[in-house]
Amino acid sequence: MSVEVLGSASIESIFANMDQIAEQCGEQFPLFRQSSSEQWTLSRRGSWLGGFWAGLWWRRALISGQEQDREQALNWCQKLQVWLEEPSINRSFVFWYGSGLGSIWHGDREAEAHVDQAAQALLNSFDASSGFWPLGSGMGGGEAGNHMLNVDALAPTLLVLDAQGGPVARQFGQWHVDACLRYLQKRSGAWRDTVLLRGNDVLAEQGAETWQRGQAWAMLGMASATRLYDRKSYAQAALNACRYWHERWGRFAHGFLTQESPLSPVDRSAWAIASLAMYELSQILPEQQWLHEQSRLYLDALLTPELSETGRFVGHLYKVAPGQSELVESACASFFLLEALLAHST
Repeated sequence: MSVEVLGSASIESIFANMDQIAEQCGEQFPLFRQSSSEQWTLSRRGSWLGGFWAGLWWRRALISGQEQDREQALNWCQKLQVWLEEPSINRSFVFWYGSGLGSIWHGDREAEAHVDQAAQALLNSFDASSGFWPLGSGMGGGEAGNHMLNVDALAPTLLVLDAQGGPVARQFGQWHVDACLRYLQKRSGAWRDTVLLRGNDVLAEQGAETWQRGQAWAMLGMASATRLYDRKSYAQAALNACRYWHERWGRFAHGFLTQESPLSPVDRSAWAIASLAMYELSQILPEQQWLHEQSRLYLDALLTPELSETGRFVGHLYKVAPGQSELVESACASFFLLEALLAHST
């Protein structure tokens, strides 16, 4: 089966699999499904992953044109309002993918109101003394989270701010990007996922050169910054992050993604995010053709006959218990794989 056929079949199967997941959910959000189980672990509030479940329905509604799909999306979108005052930058995941997509793809006024409220809540929580949004104490960040800078939610934070518009949102967004470049970017193009700060001093760091998903989040965030703010320094930082990924891991994509090692599983969701980030940057910088080529290569390496038949992407390296991480199916991983597939199908 050709990769083109695999890709088209995978898109259809991911959409079809959503119905099976929804049957298990009732009124709760699907968090993850372990490969050894048919049952999903569910959550009443959805955690930071809840926005992706709504986002999948917004995307399906856009493709299908079916009102019941849009109603499903809005139903999940409404349930996410409980996170509005959560003291965590990761609420940007919730509100961009859960509400922002409904606003920009469907012109849904309720979703638009939700993302506007989220933008205002973000603006109100900006730490002017440091010039960025700290990770925050919510969603598991703890007290130390108030002194941490984290790259994961960079893209959705900038997109929520852009949806709100206005000079203050734009200025705060650029200040936050500048802080990320100052504290998280390394000269090699590698990105630290998180730093613990005291004033301007870095007390601890994690993720640099080892955590693939952190690098992928940085690539996606800087692609968004490049598009939104049109600054050459942002474009260069985005390119450097992508080049680092290519040199560190991308050249060996098929080797990484075909290995079966339960003791050291590869975070396949990171490759889906990286593929989408490179595709988005290639649309902004069309002269960098290699970005488009690498994005396609990573995507092809993720496709399998099983995925095309079941729509189940078991690719999110997730902590399922204290000290235990494994590859699971999640709405987040499925969302980014689907977006990369759709990007390359046009």
